[in-house]
Amino acid sequence: MSTVQTILIECLPYIKKAISPDVGILSFEPMKAGMTNDSYVFECHEGTFIVRIPGKGSEALINRRQEYEVYQLIKDEDLADDVLLFDPESGIKITRYIEGARVCDPHSEEDVAVCMKVLKGMHDLRLEVDHYFDPWERLLYYESLWGGAPSQYDDYEAMKEKIRKIYLWTKEQPRDIVLSHIDPVADNFLFSADGKVYLIDWEYASMQDKDIDVAMFAVYSLLEKDEIDRLIDIYQEGSGDVLQRKKIYAYIAIMGLVWSNWCEFKLLSGEDFGEYMTGQYRFAKDFSDYFDDFDL
Repeated sequence: MSTVQTILIECLPYIKKAISPDVGILSFEPMKAGMTNDSYVFECHEGTFIVRIPGKGSEALINRRQEYEVYQLIKDEDLADDVLLFDPESGIKITRYIEGARVCDPHSEEDVAVCMKVLKGMHDLRLEVDHYFDPWERLLYYESLWGGAPSQYDDYEAMKEKIRKIYLWTKEQPRDIVLSHIDPVADNFLFSADGKVYLIDWEYASMQDKDIDVAMFAVYSLLEKDEIDRLIDIYQEGSGDVLQRKKIYAYIAIMGLVWSNWCEFKLLSGEDFGEYMTGQYRFAKDFSDYFDDFDL
């Protein structure tokens, strides 16, 4: 029996619960291996669907019950893809496949403008949950998962202290705390054939300053400095808020080290994210310098 067949057998009870006890699977194929999950697309007489299965070690990274609570909160807001089943114990999620969809191109200003509009619309709903995303706590948590192993970077301790000071600065600034996606990366914006845009994968969604979502869009896409400045311009819609720009620079530096630490944990687990990992640490270094040089 192949690995795919074994996974199908394991998922079948959830599929039957989500779709029909008499469901007949016509095909079941790997779709993609994500950073924290694996996804499979399957067809049956009722249509085409995706089953998401949490990856190895993801239980140390994602609180599935909190993710479930977020999906319960947004289910009537027409923001995300159509979730047919979410099991908070296993983390298995089944969604309806969106035919003809494509992901955002982070280097297209037109695509970026649409994504920022979707983000702002989500923030403007002012939704609330009981859990909060603290980037410094998350940074330390990912570091603790190294099990005492040293960082791959010789200057890590000095960088960590620099980021800590920037983090403390952000807490002193005006912040608008709402439900934030935390992971609104380009790949999580799906542009459907009918023109609708879906924001998917709400694993990390929590209460936080909404501006952190702009930073996360930038760091995942490994955008260059000029692209990031254009991204902020688009997000600000001409407001020219200088303090907000500096705050987003700060979040880019902070989140760069957060995700760098996450990548170091994954590296110890046998997964090497290559350019993404080194790019995150570079964001921490470069944008902590840009932050220091920023003249308000």
